Amino acid sequence: MDYIIRKRGSALCALLLLVFVFALADELHAATSAAAAYQSANAAYVDLTRDKDKARDRVSWMAVIHKYQSVAKKHPKSRFAPTARYKAAKCYEELHGVSSNPKDLDRAVDAFLDVAENHPGSTLADDAVYHAARICQDKLSSQQRAYTLYQRVISQFPEGDMVQLAREQLNSLNIEKNTATGVSRQGLGHVKTLRQWSDKDYTRVVVNLDENVSFKTFTLPADPKADRPHRVVIELENARVSPSLPARTKVNDGILTDIRVSQYQSTSVRVVLDLAQKFSYRAFPLADPARLVVDISKDGSSPKSVMREPARTLGEDDQKAAAARPESASGFKKVPKYSKSQMAEEVPSIAAQLSLKVSKIVIDPGHGGKDPGAIGPEGVLEKDLTLAISKALARRLRLEGFEVYLTRDSDVFLELEERTAFANKKRADLFVSIHINSHNNKSVQGIETYFLNLTTDASAIEVAARENATTSRSISDLQLIINDLMLNSKINESSRFASSVHKCVMSSVLNTGYHGRDLGVKQAPFYVLLGAHMPSILCELGFISNGSDLSLLQCDSHQATLIDGIAKGINKYIMNTTYAFMRRAK
Repeated sequence: MDYIIRKRGSALCALLLLVFVFALADELHAATSAAAAYQSANAAYVDLTRDKDKARDRVSWMAVIHKYQSVAKKHPKSRFAPTARYKAAKCYEELHGVSSNPKDLDRAVDAFLDVAENHPGSTLADDAVYHAARICQDKLSSQQRAYTLYQRVISQFPEGDMVQLAREQLNSLNIEKNTATGVSRQGLGHVKTLRQWSDKDYTRVVVNLDENVSFKTFTLPADPKADRPHRVVIELENARVSPSLPARTKVNDGILTDIRVSQYQSTSVRVVLDLAQKFSYRAFPLADPARLVVDISKDGSSPKSVMREPARTLGEDDQKAAAARPESASGFKKVPKYSKSQMAEEVPSIAAQLSLKVSKIVIDPGHGGKDPGAIGPEGVLEKDLTLAISKALARRLRLEGFEVYLTRDSDVFLELEERTAFANKKRADLFVSIHINSHNNKSVQGIETYFLNLTTDASAIEVAARENATTSRSISDLQLIINDLMLNSKINESSRFASSVHKCVMSSVLNTGYHGRDLGVKQAPFYVLLGAHMPSILCELGFISNGSDLSLLQCDSHQATLIDGIAKGINKYIMNTTYAFMRRAK
């Protein structure tokens, strides 16, 4: 019997070895075939470029392009596939030099983008998107599409070698996306009012409109001879200035000196921001109601240019204050109330902010005033619950030594862009927006935490649309501008911040017997988080539409449990971030 088993075992091993050999042979054959096909395409390309008559013949170019495309089609998983697609795209670009047909450039762009679409892990993927952007910028005069593609290089391939070049090209374009926040009427939109919040390092200007219009922005350099400063210019298409709007508004906040508005042409309005010196800026549209937001901050806010606060000798008062600070086991010194925030100079990177200290926190009670938020059974309003929870949270954090600000401490209405402007103006280190969820299905209950990013999640889009007081359709417009407004470091830090807070909140409520679901940490495009200079999250602390959640949310003890979880999550995030920084520094 043992002999039979051994014979069968030997036969099985032989069979497996045979299968392996055949598989290896097939793989080698496929690799050889791919290499041969690629070399054949290369040879055809060389022959074409050496023959002047063929080089002027469209059919000859298309034959070479077809050869390269066949390599990718027949051997899509081979190492030659991305290179073959890339070279096909280059051939379309070269063909345009012969044909002068702009459609060949369009085909080149599509072929370059196919490289990134089909081979996102290839080292050629970011090169292909970057090259597509250069064609749009230099040869197709499609500045808007070039802008979008450069942003794609930065967001999709943050570790690629094209990122810096893409950033430089974005700066050279010096023009914001020519975008509309919605479908405009046939008539002219009116520029109704201007609002502005500022401090010495940051200014936010909001242009209020009565309907959505297209716009573009650009800068003009200083002209000392003509006594003209550096300027940011906003051109609004199909628009008129309201008669009540002043032509010039004096500011003199250290960043802006004046805001000027004029009817530049019969159907376009110019808003000119006169700058005290050269600053960087970003502009983005918001809808419902229509407005344009322009954020201006000191140059040097990118991670490359961050300057650390210079070391200084501590005076006697400083030494006493330092000695009085409680110190954790990890060596992190909690910063007492009214300490200088890390946002004080040059708006440093997120990692730089958190590596040393966190002292200022802004709590944002969702909704307020004419905006009630979600409405529960028997008329319970989201705005009232968020204010009560936020006030109690602020008291808790102040007792722990933080300097805490509320975007509102009464039942007043605030525009969504005003909330992050407030946090930026306060140079806050963290931003927490408090909300209560709602759902058509009254059985849905639970807690979820959000940070700002793109999303395809239907439920996240629904929540964002409700909190933005806009339509789900408008979310697609909003997602187009997210990458322009955020550095990857801020997305990552906000994600970590959201995760820390969410875990602690869920731990707190589950310990008290809460039966709602843990809906997790999600990402979505929220207006209220746009343009924040610090890690920012939005907490949905339950469902006002669910009877069980609503009863708990109205209960002081449950509110205290939620607040305890948020406070612990904030402290955990700070401690973990500092510990990680200290370990890296060593």
